[in-house]
Amino acid sequence: MTSIKNILLSPSGRPIRHKIALIATTLFAMIIAYTTLTPMVIAQGLPGSDKMYHVLAFVALTLPCAALYPRTLILVFPGAIAFGGLIEIVQPYVGRERELADFYADACGAVIGVAAGLCIRGLLTKLM
Repeated sequence: MTSIKNILLSPSGRPIRHKIALIATTLFAMIIAYTTLTPMVIAQGLPGSDKMYHVLAFVALTLPCAALYPRTLILVFPGAIAFGGLIEIVQPYVGRERELADFYADACGAVIGVAAGLCIRGLLTKLM
């Protein structure tokens, strides 16, 4: 039976973890694009602020590659920052508002996602 260590950290698990990281990142990017570039549906009763959702979305975007495939961060991290900026540029054309604070929240989320992912990777490496 294949262990979690083999899948996540060992050289024999490399192709699987790379695929998991890239698929997760792609799915999160698609979800972010859809939710930020379609007309806004007012969600009544959801806790938290809009900026918190931006931070969390970009944590989710960068964390999988940081934890499972850190070599890709040379492209994924600046790509995530550019993606956040592009979203803010396009939003006025789809009936949404452009906010510099949203871009800052996206960038902060990307930084937190990378840091958290690398910490998780380090902890898993030490534990296994």
